[in-house]
Amino acid sequence: MTTRIFFLAVLVLGLSGCERVAELANQSKLNGRAIGASCRNTGRSLEDCFQRNPRVSKADIYAGWKEMNEYMTKNKLEVIAPLPDPPKKGASVSSVEIGGGTEAAAEEKPAEAKPAAEAEKTASPAGH
Repeated sequence: MTTRIFFLAVLVLGLSGCERVAELANQSKLNGRAIGASCRNTGRSLEDCFQRNPRVSKADIYAGWKEMNEYMTKNKLEVIAPLPDPPKKGASVSSVEIGGGTEAAAEEKPAEAKPAAEAEKTASPAGH
């Protein structure tokens, strides 16, 4: 009798875990659909969306993108401009952001320094 109860308890606990696994798999699909819908809402192409989310199922992204496309067409909604991408951590910061000017300005500085250097050369021989 006790082995039956033990077996039944193990069986019930084991089957309740299957429901949790199915729930997690469904959550992954829902996340993919939400990503696809947000890509369509912001006007991003499917290819761009796939590239930005390589770990998400392409089928789920497409399903969400397609649903949002149908919804936006039906309700005559406009595309919302996406936010600019944040700068990458490893990317170099342009000198404009740190107040150093642009590369074109850096090229101009040596040209400005040349006349001053030439003026010193011409001043030195004339003074001796």
